[in-house]
Amino acid sequence: MTASRSIKEENQYRHYRRTHAGEKCPFCSIEQGHVQYVEETDRLKVIRNRIPYSIWDGQGVLDHLMITPKVHTDSLKGIDADTALEYIDLLGSYESQGYNVYARTPGSSIKSVTHQHTHLLKLDGNNKRFVLVLRKPFYLRLSW
Repeated sequence: MTASRSIKEENQYRHYRRTHAGEKCPFCSIEQGHVQYVEETDRLKVIRNRIPYSIWDGQGVLDHLMITPKVHTDSLKGIDADTALEYIDLLGSYESQGYNVYARTPGSSIKSVTHQHTHLLKLDGNNKRFVLVLRKPFYLRLSW
């Protein structure tokens, strides 16, 4: 799995993380009428990613949504059985529309919001060529 944002999107993402650190959960406040709101079930919300990925698995991203429980939890283990059934049904409906499904573990250093969220990514099917930009010195040691 590879995921990337454009340089502009990555800068927006880093700025957002810096300026909103320590604030209340951004997912809990998203309701119908909010710019990120897509739909909801009894126990789950589907929201649009505020700063979506541009590339996923080497392909362009057409749409980047997320499924998140209405109850604040940091992992899937924190949802009850009824929510789990709704979650599987909702995942299946998006999967059948061509969305890829991905979630990070609660302790992931890349996960920027502790509220559990599952990424739904619709790809364009075209392999992209991109340049890897390293922000820290990088040393590659090869040995045979």
